[in-house]
Amino acid sequence: YVRRDSEFTREMAAYADEFYFTHYAKCFFSSKFGESMETIPISTIVDDHDIWDGIGSYPDYLQDSKVFVQLKEYAFKYWRLYQAHTNQQLARQHGYFGSHGYCWLKQFGPYTAALGPDTRYERSLRQIVSQRSYDMIFERLERLPASVRHLVVFLGVPIVYPRLTYIEKTLSGIKSLGLTKLGFIAKQRAIVNIWGEPELSDDMNDHWTSEVHMAERKAFVLRLQDIARRRNIRVTFVGGDVHCCGAGRFASSTPAVAPERDFRFMPQIISSAIMNVPPPNIVIRAVHSSAKTYALDASTDEMMYRLFEQDVNGKAPPNNNAKLLGRRNFSSYVEDLATGSLIVNIHVQNETNRGTKAYSINVPALASGNAV
Repeated sequence: YVRRDSEFTREMAAYADEFYFTHYAKCFFSSKFGESMETIPISTIVDDHDIWDGIGSYPDYLQDSKVFVQLKEYAFKYWRLYQAHTNQQLARQHGYFGSHGYCWLKQFGPYTAALGPDTRYERSLRQIVSQRSYDMIFERLERLPASVRHLVVFLGVPIVYPRLTYIEKTLSGIKSLGLTKLGFIAKQRAIVNIWGEPELSDDMNDHWTSEVHMAERKAFVLRLQDIARRRNIRVTFVGGDVHCCGAGRFASSTPAVAPERDFRFMPQIISSAIMNVPPPNIVIRAVHSSAKTYALDASTDEMMYRLFEQDVNGKAPPNNNAKLLGRRNFSSYVEDLATGSLIVNIHVQNETNRGTKAYSINVPALASGNAV
């Protein structure tokens, strides 16, 4: 109980304030990124590395400790200032909403809206977003103008992604057997983190496809299906934080329906932070091997696309891992006003580190009188 009950001291507060201020100032005022911020409009969602690794995915005794609770406030203070361009007093007036967090909904012209849920402020092992915040999200989606054809939902972690169940079970077994408390294991940082928890447990719990979040994930997708069906809006998910790129989708399964008429058809674009170093090929291969077709419910299934039949060099990808590619990347989105489609390109870094190769995904608008 030492960690749970430890006080957040004045010295800690001063250090936290200086730490976040200094790091933001360094990145935003003395780098090419800072220069780009002066000319390119930007909207950001908060993720764990804006706060600290795995925030919200630790056990309650850590997550609810005085140190974690107060430290989170300092991190959000500077996220609001530097990334959201607001503060605690003005955030609601500036369009940020949520029971406690900082969600946003914005329009990019008459046809496309973007939703950025805050999946960190309210996160715990029991929830990613609170029920009240979900209700506030959907209240605002109902008020979107009739002209909106596409809703792009930005999430830090992909909502369509291969299951990592075997890793979760292994980590759970390590903890339940008390192995993290054994001296020779506890000192191995590759196995046990500084909090005495299995090192990868927060990464596993971060995923929407983690067993602890599957019910919430299903409820969120089904509510979006309802919006899509009634409002004739195509929903597309964009997420990263897995250090690779790829694409997948939800869709009607019984019976199969053409994407243009399928309100359940929701593509997932996986495009990680552009500077993240890709994981080793053995990790990509392990995740790729679990990329199967899964059932969300009796009417909806989910799968990953074989988007990368060719690598950037024109050859087959390593181990024929055509669903996920371990290279730095970014994605772009363009409205096709003639067809109503959203044209997505995942731009993957070439082997020479100069230039990119684009992999395209056509996201069709949802036709009127979509299939029920």
